[in-house]
Amino acid sequence: MTKHQLENELATSAKLPLSTAVKAIDGLIRIAKEKLAEGEEISIRGFGTLSIANREERKGRNPKTGEEVLIPAHRTVTFKISKEFKETLNN
Repeated sequence: MTKHQLENELATSAKLPLSTAVKAIDGLIRIAKEKLAEGEEISIRGFGTLSIANREERKGRNPKTGEEVLIPAHRTVTFKISKEFKETLNN
């Protein structure tokens, strides 16, 4: 599902004007980016938790040439699914 499809689905299911759904999705994404960049965790009950993880510098390989490359240390976002959501997926 693309962002555009999500906006349309939200507008339809919540009986909102499309412009309102677009603003809601854009606002949610903006706030999530800001809070995660600040190091905050985002927990949505019944869905899961987004958090920041620090990755150490490590060695990797270029799959095309086999050449060893150094992957620098960086931060990334991780998602931990809630128990409730996991049960919904598996039933």
